[in-house]
Amino acid sequence: MDGGYGAYYSRNGLDGTVDKMVLIEEMGRKFGHDRRLQEFILRKFKKVGSAADAQVGAIVKWLESLPYRREPAEILRSPISTGVEGNGGDCDDFVVLAIATATALGLPSKAQVVADSHGNGFHIRALVGLPPLRPSLWVVVDPVYRSEPQWAMAKRDLSSVLAEFPTVPAQALHGTVSTLSPPTTPWLMYAGALGILLWMTR
Repeated sequence: MDGGYGAYYSRNGLDGTVDKMVLIEEMGRKFGHDRRLQEFILRKFKKVGSAADAQVGAIVKWLESLPYRREPAEILRSPISTGVEGNGGDCDDFVVLAIATATALGLPSKAQVVADSHGNGFHIRALVGLPPLRPSLWVVVDPVYRSEPQWAMAKRDLSSVLAEFPTVPAQALHGTVSTLSPPTTPWLMYAGALGILLWMTR
């Protein structure tokens, strides 16, 4: 990591997609323990309170306020650059920031990748689990979906989602976890767990 940016080389196709997802999750969790980020998040979310669903709503609102930055190559910005300094980034930068923020707040989070039939990912978003200790559903954190629909999943075939959980859009948050119910969605493979397994056996 140099100057807030990171470079990496991955495999192609599905293997490369899994590599990227594992890297992004690890990067987010690492920065979630960074003192500078933690102190910033505590100040930023001071008035939100301790309710987990209110914190998730605040994460979404904050990420949606940051600028979207298109990139000519695969570049991962640090959450310090994307969020603390307010520079923004593209979808993978927002996922790193979302996971880092969730980690700093003690909320479980994952990356979710959408890929084509060859396993090449074309979009990534974050999921934050509620309730925090035993998540029964995952709130979609995807600030790019509305601002850059051509880069997100608008009119895409969702059968290509590689990591699928019972999810709800962040807009469904109404103040209490008990009001949320997961929609009926097809269960697909858990690429997050698969990615970690593949990474550990390399």
